[in-house]
Order: sequence, then structure tokens, then C-alpha cells
Amino acid sequence: MKTISGRLLVILVGLLTAVSGGIGILYSGISRQLYIREQCRMLDEVYELLLDEDIPALCEKENRIKDMAGEDEWEESSDSLLEPYENNNLRFRIRDKNFDLLYATNKSEHTGSGSGDEDLSQKWIARYQENAAAKYEKNDFGGRVVLRGIHVQDGDRYYIMVTQSSGAINRTTAYARSLLFLVIAVFLVFGTICVRILAKSIGRPVENAARVARKIADKDFSEKVSETTKYRELNELGAGINEMSGQIQSYIQDLETYNQLLQQDNQRRAELEQHRKRFVNNVSHELKTPLAIISGQMEMLSIAQDAEKRQQYCDSAMEEVQRMNEMLSSMLQIFSVEEGIEELPIEPLEMGNIADAAARDFSALFAKKQIGIELHKSSDCTVKGNAENLRRAVNNFLMNAYRYAPEGSTVSISVTRNKKYVIFSVYNEGERVAEEDIDMLWNSFYQGSVIGRENERGTGLGLYIVKSIVSQHGGECGVENKEKGVEFWFGIPYLRKDAAGADADQPSDPQ
Repeated sequence: MKTISGRLLVILVGLLTAVSGGIGILYSGISRQLYIREQCRMLDEVYELLLDEDIPALCEKENRIKDMAGEDEWEESSDSLLEPYENNNLRFRIRDKNFDLLYATNKSEHTGSGSGDEDLSQKWIARYQENAAAKYEKNDFGGRVVLRGIHVQDGDRYYIMVTQSSGAINRTTAYARSLLFLVIAVFLVFGTICVRILAKSIGRPVENAARVARKIADKDFSEKVSETTKYRELNELGAGINEMSGQIQSYIQDLETYNQLLQQDNQRRAELEQHRKRFVNNVSHELKTPLAIISGQMEMLSIAQDAEKRQQYCDSAMEEVQRMNEMLSSMLQIFSVEEGIEELPIEPLEMGNIADAAARDFSALFAKKQIGIELHKSSDCTVKGNAENLRRAVNNFLMNAYRYAPEGSTVSISVTRNKKYVIFSVYNEGERVAEEDIDMLWNSFYQGSVIGRENERGTGLGLYIVKSIVSQHGGECGVENKEKGVEFWFGIPYLRKDAAGADADQPSDPQ
């Protein structure tokens, strides 16, 4: 068995078997000797007891009791001294100085009889000792415990022999051995059951800990190991696994977060690289046209004779130079915004104030085309952002409106707020944007066509700059054709006044 509970069961059952078997073997080896020693001790005690009695009177009383018992063998006498020992398989023989039998346990041996052989009697007498002690003697029938003593009382010698046969010894030890083996067998059975239960109680928490560990390996942290078992070591193991599970879960979450951030960063880098390539390609393409125009104007300028024509070529070349300057300025601005080169200060701003300033700045320019300005703004339109960049976005919308609004029309500027955004919008009358161009207007260098004004063109970067700035502030932007014109708008997350006043770093969630 390769499980802890199985190995524990085998070890403990083997230990129980070894201990029980050892006890059985030890008892089998020494039980007979122990029993014989105990019987020798008992015979010594009985012999000492007999020495305190009047031997002739004792023999007479015991013979009388034995004769009375012959009439009813089930009757026991409480006056008998020897009968209790005889019932425990002890045998007594008491002889007088002539070696005549005074008392014998076996009724078949009649008192007063001797051996009839003087030499044999002397041989037997020689076996008796005054300081007698019980000992074990082997014989043809297996052996016996015997004590032969000489007791002198009132000047007369008495020969006392106390014996116990080996048959009684063997029966007793065999019974005790059988009982011991039965007890060992029962002990092994119940011990095995108890050990099995104990092994399961120890193995179950370990198996549970292993199962939870496998779940942790599969990134499943839904289950914990019990820390309330009966065993301190298993509780400490469970606590350690649970702590490890929490730490691994935390590490995995951190790694997943870092991985997501890394993927986002890599994606952003890839997008920036693609944008950079596209940006360079678009810039190269866009610069070809004004350079070609300037080159042509310079050639014509060298051969033109008419002063008016020469002035016209110079003005056209200057216009293209100015357009290239605007394009390069816009490119640098976009690069700074997207790459995060500039450390932009972020602060609470009121969009209504930015709209007021923009309307004042463009009023003179709009007056050249007799374009009117209407400003509508709501109160509490606070955002968190960079004032310079937001002014750039507003100015791009107003410059776009100036280019496409017809003379004598009105440009409407609006600052409103909903639950999420502060919305800045510019509406100008005039031709609408072609529907197929609406989704592409925010791309860099894309110059959509305005219905009725297809020949007018700009740098293609103004709306892209707006989109970059708005995205930097976490907002959205869009365009919508109206019945008499076009409305461009962008939304910046709204910041409540209490949040702006208490902690400018805490964005609000307007209700």
C-alpha cells in the first residue's frame, strides 16, 4: 500500500501481531516454569502450615472426615484443613516414625500400612529432609512437584509428603495458553479495526490536503484545507497550504494584471509603430504636392515678364510655404500628445471659460466673412484636463467652422453637460459632410469632401489632433449632419465641483 493510511495500517497491525505473538511465544516458553515455581511456593506454604498442627490429631480428623465423605461424596466439610488443597490437585501422605501411613489423600491407600520392605522403606526415608523445600521431579508419567519433609513433634518423627502431578500442571497451563491465544486473537481483530479507523482519520485530512493542492495547481482556489482536525501537525499543514494558496492566488492575479498591462503596452507600441509608418508615409506624400507647386511657381517666376503674374506666383508659393509650416506644426503637436513627451499639467477646468476665450479670439477672424457667433453654455461644466490642449481642440473646431461656413451665416458654440460628459459642440451652417466620409474624418491626413466644396482642402490633421487630445482626456468625439449644416462635438468626463474643490485627483461620477 502506497497511501499513508495503508502504510500506517500495515505498520500498526504488524506491530500488534509482533507484540501479541511475542507475548504468546513468551508465555508458552515460560508459563510452565512460572506455574511450577508458583506451585512450589504454594507447597512450601502448605508444609509450613502443617508444621503448626498436631500431626496425629490432624491425621485422625482428616481420616474421619474422609470416611464421612464416603457416604456422600458431594458433601464438603468446613472443618477440614487439607480438603481445600486436595480439591486443587494437591496430594498428602503423612507417615509416622515407623514409616507407617497415618493419612493419605487417596482412600485406596489404607492407613497403618508400610512398604513391607525394610530396605525400600529406608530408601524412601532417605529422600526426606528436615529443612524440606518443594521441587519439580521428572518421572515416567511426565513429572510432578513434590515436597518431602521430616517433622519432629513431641519427640516423634513424622514423614510428610505433599505432591501435585504434572497432569494437573499441564492441564492448567494448556488452558491458560488457550485462553491467552483467544485473548490475543480478539485483541488482534479489534486492534486491527481500531487501527484501521485511526489510519483513516489520519489519512483522510492528508488526502483532502492533496486534493486541494491539485486544485491549486489547476488555478482553482475555491476550496480550503481544514485546520480543525484532531492533530496539530495536520492543522499546521492545512494552515500552510491555505496560506500558500492565498499567496499563489495573489501572485497569479498580479501576474495576470501585469501580463494584461504588458499586452496592452505591446499593442499600443505596435499601433504606434504602425501609426508612425503611416504618419511618415502620409507626411512624405503630403509634402510632395506643396513642394511640386512651389517648384513650378519658382520656374514660372523666373520666366514671367508680367509683374502681376510674378506677384501671383510669389503669393502662391508663399501660400504653399505657409501651408507646409502649418502642417509641420500640427505634426509636432500630434507627436507630443501621442508620445507623452510633454509633461502636461492636469487641473480642474471650467469649459464655459475656455469657450468664452475662444469666441473672443475668433470674433475678429469671423468678422472678415461677416460670420456671427452664438455662445450657449450651462453652469457647472467642470472637467479635469490640460487647458492648453483643450484650447487647441476648441480652436480646431472653430477654424474648421470658419473654413466651411458661408459668408453672412452664424456659428453656434454650445457647452452642455449630461450625467457623464461635459460636451463642447460647434455648429456651422453650410454644406454637409458626405456620409461616406463621416467615419474617416478623424484619421490623420484624411481630407473629406464637403458637398459643393470638393476643391477646398486643408492639411487633414485638424480633426485628428482633436481626436488625439480628447482620447488623452478619456473622452469621445463625433460629427453629425444637420438639416442646414454640420455639428462637430467632443465630450470630456464631468468633474463635480465638490470633487474638484476637495480633491482634484478624484474623478466624479455624475448622477
